[in-house]
Order: sequence, then C-alpha cells, then structure tokens
Amino acid sequence: MPCLTLPRFLRIRMPLPSLLLATLPLLSGVVSAADAALLQGPVVSITAADLRAELERMPAEARGQTLGQPEELDKLIDHLYLRRAFAAQAERKGLAKDPRIQRTLSTAREAIMAEAQAQRVTDAGTPDVMTVDKLAQTIYKAEPQRFEAPAQTRASHILIKGTEAESRTQAEKLLAELKAGAKFEDIAKAHSADPGSAAKGGDLGFFGKGRMVKPFEEAVDALQQPGDLSGVVQSNFGYHIIRLEERKPVSTKPFEEVRDGLHAEIISKAQKRAFTEETGRLRSQAKGNDAALQAFINEQKKLLPTAAGSVAK
Repeated sequence: MPCLTLPRFLRIRMPLPSLLLATLPLLSGVVSAADAALLQGPVVSITAADLRAELERMPAEARGQTLGQPEELDKLIDHLYLRRAFAAQAERKGLAKDPRIQRTLSTAREAIMAEAQAQRVTDAGTPDVMTVDKLAQTIYKAEPQRFEAPAQTRASHILIKGTEAESRTQAEKLLAELKAGAKFEDIAKAHSADPGSAAKGGDLGFFGKGRMVKPFEEAVDALQQPGDLSGVVQSNFGYHIIRLEERKPVSTKPFEEVRDGLHAEIISKAQKRAFTEETGRLRSQAKGNDAALQAFINEQKKLLPTAAGSVAK
C-alpha cells in the first residue's frame, strides 16, 4: 500500500494514548446545551468546552500564544472540527468494525489505562511537601560541596581592535591617560570597541574561571586590588586595558536558591523508585515461554523476503 501523507488536521499532535483520550469526547458528539457552539456543521460541532479541553492539554506558553493570536485559535478550531467530522464519517461507514481498527482502539485503550495506573503509582509514591523539605535540608547540610558557587571576578576593560602597531600605540596612549587621572568609564565609552561593555563604562560584570580568553584571564589574575590597572594586553580580539573591580571567593549557595531544584530531585527519585518497585513486582509474576518465542521467530522469518525478492524458505 502506498504511503499516505495525512492532512495537517489529522496528524497526531500528541502520543497516541493522550490523543485518543482527547478524541473520545469528540467522537461521542455529546454537546452540553449550556455550551455555545463555536463551529457548527450539519452533523458535528465544536463547542467552547471542546476548545477549552484542547487548550488545557497545551503547555502554558503555547496556550498563551494561541489565545493571543485569533488566527491560530481559528486554526485550532478548524483542526478539532475536521478531526471530529472525519471520525463521524468513519463511524457512519462502519470502520469501527474493521478488525485492524478494533485492535488499534483496544491497544490504545490499554495504553491509556496503563498510563493512568502508572500515574497513580507515581502519585502514591510522592512524599508530602514537609517530608520533601526536610529531606532537602538534610541533603543540603550533608553535601555542601554540591552547592558551591565558584570564585568569580568582576572587571572592566577597554578594547582597541586590531593587532597592528597603530592599535597598540592607541592603547598605550589611553593607558597613559588613565594613569594620569582620566576616568576609566569615560575612556571606555569613548574609545572601547566592545559595544556591550563600553555602554556600561567597560564593565564586564562577574565571570568565572575559563570564561575569558587566556591572555585576558592571566592579566586579570595578576591584578591584586580593586582599581588596579593592567598593562596593554593583546588577545585575538585586539588590545585590552583591564581594571579589576571585585573578587568573590568560593561560597555556598543559600538553601533558598537551591530548594526548588532539591525538591524536584527528591520527588523525581521517589516517583521513579515507586514505579520501579511496581514494575518489578508485576514482572516477577510472569514467566516466559522460550519455546513459544522461538517458534514465533521461526514463523516470522518465513514471511521475510529474501535478497532476490522471493519468500524465504
């Protein structure tokens, strides 16, 4: 059978179980009298409830974007209507009686129920908020190295682009002006070729080890006190004049900063543990039949085409 490219409105937008779960109300055609029809056809319609349900399945950001763009909302309503109309046609033509479709629907229902039960298992394995917070504080105290904030340096610079002698001469002239008392911020705004920092008087903000090119980093490391100036430093960007502003030593992030991440980690581990235990329990109840599996494999191999295009013996 040739491959059929489905129209956009029929393409699956979510995993099969979720899609069919979303589609079941659409197949039913049941419409509340109190819910206004947004798109009415001769057989099916789309109501505000249908649209609301579809939007609720979207991530918050996508939902906001759709609601903010009337044309996108119209496309979504069309998508729902056409999906429902095609489903209604399929029902009228008796496609639900097709054994292949029945198997697909049965498998999808099974997947939906399994997904729902798996969710119940993980929900049951989720500790309460107070327990989670106590565990988070215990981990924070027991593993302080995990929450270290690396040492950081704040510096400002003036960049003169180019590697030719004229560029170095200009940089040395500006350095001399700075040593004579010129204001660093004014020189940076007037002459620095780094537009991002020049607008802030040359300020690069805080940065950690390895963030800057090697000649720049080595020059910064050599500076001792806030306010110290480097000499003219050459890098692949050009010539720099650097001023040390501030250093922050290695520190420990406050608990409030890492709490949410720890909570998520604890909940995730608890849910995975609950799910793993339940899958292990269920799997332990089953016993494989190696002979039957091998017979199945042999049967299927006979159906495979050979390299010459004939059926394998």
